[in-house]
Amino acid sequence: MYQVKDAEFHVSKALPAEAGAVYSDGLDLRIPSSGQFLAPAEILITGPALTNAQLGSAATMTYDVQCAPDAEFAGVRTLAQAVLVQTGDGTGASAASARFRPPTNCDRYVRIKATNSAAGDCSDAALSVDLLF
Repeated sequence: MYQVKDAEFHVSKALPAEAGAVYSDGLDLRIPSSGQFLAPAEILITGPALTNAQLGSAATMTYDVQCAPDAEFAGVRTLAQAVLVQTGDGTGASAASARFRPPTNCDRYVRIKATNSAAGDCSDAALSVDLLF
C-alpha cells in the first residue's frame, strides 16, 4: 500500500457553498524532464467532517476523479464516479477518505470534482487530494 506523501502533489479546495460542484486544481502526473507517467501511485481523496448545517439528513457530497490532457481541463473526462460519498445522517457526516489508483492510460492531469446534492453551505470545509507513492 502506498504511504509516502509529497508536498508537490497536494491540493485542497473549499467545498461548494450550495447545491452544485467545485473542482480541485489539477495534479500533473507526468515527470517534467521525461514526459513519462509517474511511478505507480495512488490518489488519496479526503472529505472533511461536515456538520448537519453543512450536510443535512440524506444530503450527499460526492467525489469523482476526472482527467484531461491539458492543465485547463478542456478535454476533461471522468475516470471514476462516486469514488467517495459522504451522506448526512442528521448530525452531519464523518470525515472520510478513499484511494484511487490511476490507470496507465490516464491523461496527464487529474482533479477531483466534489458535488453537493443539497443547499447546505460547506464552503468552510475543504477536500484534500494527495498523491501517494
